[in-house]
Amino acid sequence: MKLYRLFSLLTGLFIFSGTVNGDNPCELECFMVMAGKNATADGSVLLAHNNDLRGNNASFFAKIPAKKHGHGETIVFSSGLEIPQAEETYEWIVLQVYRGFAEGDAKAVNEHQVAIAGGVALGGDRNEKAAEADPMLENGLPGGIRYVVLERSETAREAVEMLGRKYSKYGITYPSGVGIADPDEVWYIEAGGGRSWAAVRVPDSAVWVQANGYRIQDIDPRDSANVIVSPGLLEFAEEKGLWDPSEGSFNFARAFGGRRLTREGSEHYDSRRVWGAMRKLVPSYNLVPDKTEYPMFVIPDEKLTVMKMTEILRDHYRGTEYDTFAGEKSGVNERAIAVPNCVHTSVIQLRGWLPSDIGAVLWGGPGSPLSTPFIPYYFGTEDFPEAFKTAGPAYDPGSAFWKFRTIQNLMTPYFEHLSDMVQSEWRKFEKHLFILQEYTEETALKLYSKNPELARQFLTGYSSGKSLEALEKAVKLAGEMHTEIAIISR
Repeated sequence: MKLYRLFSLLTGLFIFSGTVNGDNPCELECFMVMAGKNATADGSVLLAHNNDLRGNNASFFAKIPAKKHGHGETIVFSSGLEIPQAEETYEWIVLQVYRGFAEGDAKAVNEHQVAIAGGVALGGDRNEKAAEADPMLENGLPGGIRYVVLERSETAREAVEMLGRKYSKYGITYPSGVGIADPDEVWYIEAGGGRSWAAVRVPDSAVWVQANGYRIQDIDPRDSANVIVSPGLLEFAEEKGLWDPSEGSFNFARAFGGRRLTREGSEHYDSRRVWGAMRKLVPSYNLVPDKTEYPMFVIPDEKLTVMKMTEILRDHYRGTEYDTFAGEKSGVNERAIAVPNCVHTSVIQLRGWLPSDIGAVLWGGPGSPLSTPFIPYYFGTEDFPEAFKTAGPAYDPGSAFWKFRTIQNLMTPYFEHLSDMVQSEWRKFEKHLFILQEYTEETALKLYSKNPELARQFLTGYSSGKSLEALEKAVKLAGEMHTEIAIISR
């Protein structure tokens, strides 16, 4: 099935497609890790994200061109809300699901290296008192607003401030957390209700870990360099009984969250994933796995790399009693970071000392990190192989997503037998890509200094070639897995 476009131009309006197939945002769980520029080995900002939906929400890559818009053009969201379009929007690259990005199911980078790291649904953690005090607005802004903001912003702070203003003006349909960054700053913004929100800047030397529970803790809105909140937030929280100043500083997560998902009988449905990442990032902290709150910011014991981020995204607590794939009893009530129903995974790399065409790289996989490699797509990439632009809700042998999904479908029932076969293949493939990165960018920079278009053509060819190589490996790997299953199923 051919790809579905991000939006369609109908009678002069940009229509942002809505939720389909009865998906409830509360059921759509994701995971995110963001690292400031001083927390990484090369000084880049790194943004890692798993997007977990129903397994047939096929994903694909697209490049959205910059565009000038006519007077009076508007954007219409799935909620029915209509807002003015900007006079000009920037170019961006995106990894998204076939049904569009109306609910926020995408990761993207624009021409100024402003990136949407991804989002997380927070409705399952919003407490009943907050829900009553600040109800969601049925005709408010859905998750697609974050990409409207992306195509209008030149810095991460500008994007966060714009997003917050629109939250306050139009209201919000569903509470979520969003990561937004550029090569200099990393921000995270949470919606507490229909019009309540808060955003914090992640320190340059720190890492932010995010699952599906509220994580913005003690904040001081007077610290305007690092904290931005909705107008009158503290006064509103006090008036509605969400916060008592006599009990201490304002904690956004406790005011609006704390209900905790207890699906499958675990009160650590969200917090275990935060611990799972932190045990790899900061083993020196000796964090215990049964807390419901963990530090907002942590300083990693070792500087982070793209490779380290991919390892975190693939974590299922292997080697612990919580391993979700180690036999029938282990991890039975757990939710891992890496799950089979993840529909796209990525690590975004931002480097301001390089031209955006080369400095911004979306290391993406159209599928679960358990079964999909991370392939580098430079912002300068002008097009993608047909298979990586093709996605739909039913199996399609011409879609890269469905090729990698086949590997996942084969592996899941026989995970202990087949996961090492799959992971070793992709780690070997990715190791080669990490080695090639320096030489690829050196060549691209030489071309860019002479002719930027030549550099873009080179990068397009490089990423396309590696994409097709991965696809060939996937087909071969699936055949080997069929054989292995036949042997172990005797």
